[in-house]
Amino acid sequence: MNVLFIVNEAAGNGKGKKVWLQLQEHLTISYQVAFTEYAGHGQEIAQQWAHQQQEKKLLVIVGGDGTIHEVVSGVIHNKHIIIGVVRAGSGNDFARYFHTFSNAQQIEDYVKTTLANVRMDAGIVQIDNQRKEIFVNNAGIGFDAFVTKSINTSRLKFYLNKIGLGKLSYAVAVIRGLFRFERFDITIRSEGQEWQFQQTWFVAMSNQPYFGGGMKISPAAKADDGQVDITIVHGISRIKLLLVFVTVFFEKHTKFKEVTFLQGQVFDLIVADKVDCHTDGNYIGIVNQETNIHCTIQQNAWQVIVKDS
Repeated sequence: MNVLFIVNEAAGNGKGKKVWLQLQEHLTISYQVAFTEYAGHGQEIAQQWAHQQQEKKLLVIVGGDGTIHEVVSGVIHNKHIIIGVVRAGSGNDFARYFHTFSNAQQIEDYVKTTLANVRMDAGIVQIDNQRKEIFVNNAGIGFDAFVTKSINTSRLKFYLNKIGLGKLSYAVAVIRGLFRFERFDITIRSEGQEWQFQQTWFVAMSNQPYFGGGMKISPAAKADDGQVDITIVHGISRIKLLLVFVTVFFEKHTKFKEVTFLQGQVFDLIVADKVDCHTDGNYIGIVNQETNIHCTIQQNAWQVIVKDS
């Protein structure tokens, strides 16, 4: 079986390199390795490698959620590629839901014995019939994207990762954003139904439950049910929003009347103001006023490892 490691040495502000060096020391199987060098490189590497041979291949990602997003984007709907992950990011929401490898021995055992895998859904976000992005974990508009942009441009994440407290970078960015973010109005349509929300903080479109480094924002979301789970937080004060973020780790945010959950196969979201957008924690820019965001799901879009119990 062909095995390729795609390594983002910069993941987790250097954690990716450390994880790879440790992994490399214990690998005895034949493999190839490629290192990402810039944003989007993971997708390019995966896309090129995936089309070289028409047989089962294991593609192991050493990195975080952003690298996983890039790589899966490059092999979407390729029936020959099985995705494996060795987590090396700071948030690692993918690893909280999907099966991952913990060490070299698990990878070698998998290659030599099981090769078990399952097909998973991929979310699709299309902005005004132009830009199209997939999401493996979740996509979002509003406050979570605003926070993502803040984290990606802040030196604080770097220093917190250095001392093993990278998860706190999200919490710090949330608190800062509470006093800077401008809420927005949004209309959501699906299969003849329409909902309008005022003073919206964010809309999370989920393929699995977790975002923001372990917050279970959409508890009912499953990556193989053919559904997109949407969570809207709206009409809530800044202080109460902080309480929502605290309770989301325990799934208690579902009790708030200002938190609405929708589920379906296709949604159209029309924002009344300019708003930030992300997919899998990758900031993709500002969505302009009255722009339509089309969100849907594609079933059986990619394959991920299943480990023996």
